[in-house]
Amino acid sequence: MNGRKVAGFALYFLGIALGIARPPVERLACMKLPSGEVSKGINTPLLLIEVSLIMVGALFVGLGHRFKNRHELNGWLGVATGLGIAFVGGYARITELFAFGVVLTTLGLFVYKIGGREDAR
Repeated sequence: MNGRKVAGFALYFLGIALGIARPPVERLACMKLPSGEVSKGINTPLLLIEVSLIMVGALFVGLGHRFKNRHELNGWLGVATGLGIAFVGGYARITELFAFGVVLTTLGLFVYKIGGREDAR
């Protein structure tokens, strides 16, 4: 395994571990809603750091691997990044982020399968 893959795996799993250790959701001013739930907000800088670590880690792992063509690389990046984003969004209970990760993974899987064909250019 080369240095790019090792650095990529480290960054990718650091982003996921950060999403588990410190989810990007925080309480807002101890406000309670009429339903009994606590009002929550998204910590945007922390979410940006977590998603960036996942994306850069997936890119380094992808660049350290030999793919047939750029479509296969782009599809793999979509799958890996989408899974990481969906995991962070699902753990933090941010439905929109989870849905974005699932859609990105699905589109990445389609591009990966099409890009892996012999006649893909």
